[in-house]
Formats: sequence, C-alpha cells, structure tokens
Amino acid sequence: MNVFKIFLFAIFPVLLFSQTRQDLENERLNIIRRIEFTSNILKKTEKSKTGALDVLRSMENQISNRKEIIKNINKQIEQINKRREEKQFLLDSLNEEIVDIRKTYNDLLRINYIQSLTKNKFLFLISSNDWEDFIDKKRYLRQFGEFTNKKLKDLDQKQKNLNKLILNIENEKKDLEKLKKDEKINLDLLEKEKKEKEILLKKLRKTESKLRSKLKKQKKEREKLNRSIEEIIFKSLGGAKDIENTKNKDLNTKFENSKHRLNWPVSKGYIYSHFGKHKHPVIKGVYVFNNGIDIRTEAGAEVKAIFDGEIVGLMHISGYNWMLILRHGNYYTVYSKLEKVLVSKGDKISKGQILGYIGEKGQFHLEIWNKKTKLNPEKWIR
Repeated sequence: MNVFKIFLFAIFPVLLFSQTRQDLENERLNIIRRIEFTSNILKKTEKSKTGALDVLRSMENQISNRKEIIKNINKQIEQINKRREEKQFLLDSLNEEIVDIRKTYNDLLRINYIQSLTKNKFLFLISSNDWEDFIDKKRYLRQFGEFTNKKLKDLDQKQKNLNKLILNIENEKKDLEKLKKDEKINLDLLEKEKKEKEILLKKLRKTESKLRSKLKKQKKEREKLNRSIEEIIFKSLGGAKDIENTKNKDLNTKFENSKHRLNWPVSKGYIYSHFGKHKHPVIKGVYVFNNGIDIRTEAGAEVKAIFDGEIVGLMHISGYNWMLILRHGNYYTVYSKLEKVLVSKGDKISKGQILGYIGEKGQFHLEIWNKKTKLNPEKWIR
C-alpha cells in the first residue's frame, strides 16, 4: 500500500504541475518584459509633450501589469506549497521504508553472524544427508546471499532517493522565499503606483475645461476618420463586381479562420484605449467611443500588415496623420497615426509587410471592419 501511495504522489504531481510551473514562469517573465517596456514608455511620456492623459494611461497599464505579476507569484507560491506537502508525504513514506529495510537487513546480518559462529558454509554443506539435500542447502546459501545483497542495494537506493528529495525540498524552500520577497516588492510598487495615479488624477481634474475642449476636438477628428473610412469601404464594395466570387470567398474564409490568431501590427506595445464605449478616465459622467483600439508603442516603430490584402485607401487626416485601408475580401483593416508610409493605393500587400512608421508620440490606431460593420480588433489579434 505504501509503495502504491508513493507511486501516485511521485508521478501524479509531475504530470500535473511540471508543465504548469514552466507556463507560469514564462508568463512571469513575459509580464516583467511588459513592465520594463511600460516603465520605459512612462519615462519618455513624462519628458515629452504628449500630455498628462497619456501618462495616466501608461500608469493604468503599469498598475494592471503589476496586479498580473502579483497574481502570477501567488499561483507559483500556491503550487510550491502543494508540491512541498506532497514531497513531505513522500519523505515520511521513504523514511518508513528505510526503517523497515534496515531492520530486515540487520536481522539478516544477525542470522548470518550466528551461523558463522556455529558452523561455516563448508561444514553446513558436507553435513547434507544426500545429494538433494546438498543442492537445497547450496540453493539456500545462494538465495540468502542474493537476498541480503538486494536489501543492501535497496537500502542504498532509498537513501539516495531520500537525500535527493530533501535537497529538492530545500531548493523549493529557497524558491518560495524568493517569490515571497518578489511579492513584497511588487506589492510595495503597486501601492506607490496607485498613489502616483491618484495625485495625477487630482491634477487632471483641475484642468477639466481644457480636457473637455480637447475631447470635442478629438471627437471631430474621430468622426472625420470614420466618414473617410466609410466612404472608402462603400466605394470599394460598390466597385467590386467580383466581391462574391470564389477568390474572395476563399479570402473571407481565411480571414475568418485567423480570428484570435492575427499578429499585432507592431512588435511591442499595449492597448491604452479599447474598442467600444468607455468612461472617460478623468471627467465624471463623460463617455468616450472607440471604433477600434489604440496602441502605445515606441516612437518610430514599424507598422506591419496583419493579413494579405490590397490597399484601397490612403489619405492624411488631422489628428490621425496617415491612414491607410487594406481590403481582404469583405474584411478591411485600417491603420492610422502613421508618420510615414511606404506603400501606395492599389498595392498588393503580404502579411507582415512593413506599411510605414509611427511618429514621435508612439501612438497607433487599428480598426477592423466587415463590410459596413465595425469589429473589435482585440477579438482578432493574438
């Protein structure tokens, strides 16, 4: 029964946790990279003239990252504690087995010693009554020796397993202590970042009239962008006689099958404004609308096509710089806030091809449309 328990507790945790542990560690490293990236963006944003609202968005993203890494650390701590409990059970079971084996081995040695005092092996063999008795005694001596050696090897192997398990538990104890320190550091940083955010919010609320004025301007720019996109798409749909042909049906299917798997248009970044209707981060009772997503990335970053297509629109719009539209059958991807473009209207574009570069503010806007319907890009990109 002990052996069965040991087998279960030795094998099962490995199957359950080994991959998960690596996944959690990879996730932690990925969050750390995001924190470092956002920290770098924050420093640049605070020095630039992009505005306090951009600083606030970067802070909010950093707070979100910090919460994620604390959650990740807690999961790792929970798993280590679970593994330590299981390994302690193994340790206790192994100790019991070692005690049993050592007792059996000592009994065998005692028997062997008593036999050696009373008679040697040769006398034991020649005292046989007949040939069969001689063979039986010889077999007994061989089996006794083999059994004694086996118990000694078992004892040695169990002791090695025990030492290895003790070392493993000690290493996990060190990992646990390190994770707890990391958790404390991140909790302290989270509190600091929350206080900094509150201070900034108070400052921003004092400039509400300026924010409202800026919001009106942005609304006009957004409406102009939306009208331009609609005009280009309607024109594209109206002039496309082959919109329902086999080629475009295949393209539609390929695009639809890429849902949740499309690459980001930039190599690094985070979403600072999501799709749809949202509360304004500062002004109470005011909502903002977004037909796509806004990504914060590095100044001068490359913007790449997220799918094969054809450029059906390219124009400069106030507040959005260069805007270009790629058609993918009935689907369209819109890329705006480009400082520089490397393509022209009518160009056939391959997935991953560089379309242009983002300006100094490091801001980028992405939209996805299905004919006349706006879609949430977050449900399409990885």
